Amino acid sequence: MNRLIHYSLVLFVIAAAAAGLLSLVHMVTSEKIAESDKIIETQARKAVLPKAIRFNEDKMIKSDEFEYVPGYDSEGKKTGYVVSVDTPGYGPSIKFVAGISVEGKITGIRITDASKETPGLGSKITDLAWQKNWKGRDINYEFRKETDAFAGATVSPYGVYKGIKKALNGFEAIKGGAE
Repeated sequence: MNRLIHYSLVLFVIAAAAAGLLSLVHMVTSEKIAESDKIIETQARKAVLPKAIRFNEDKMIKSDEFEYVPGYDSEGKKTGYVVSVDTPGYGPSIKFVAGISVEGKITGIRITDASKETPGLGSKITDLAWQKNWKGRDINYEFRKETDAFAGATVSPYGVYKGIKKALNGFEAIKGGAE
């Protein structure tokens, strides 16, 4: 019986040390990860709404699950909105930033995280050439498997489409207040 108690205590000490070390690593890295995510999002915003030189978080408009942040050009004129989207794909989620013109057309999308999509298939959504195909599309656009998907992979591209569609629907709901 003493042996069982001894091994249990040793195991407990090892587990506690491992948990403490993991907690410490999390504390040290979480701030840097958050900074890195912010940089990625800022770069994506500039890429999807290229006419904007600044974004005003204070004038953000919320609609359902989305936050639409206006972008302004050098003369202070609103060029459109950026919105971060988290949508289901083949993996648990695909994250991207979309730019929407004041007229309600996609000015660009930039995938920021699709790490769980199938390598070589669904992960093709990270290709910039594919992402550029969404530019100019609006709420009336319907997904076309033959042009919007890849051979052997439709779930990830369709997931992006559904995310874009939801973001555009949300934008239509707030469009009057967004002028």
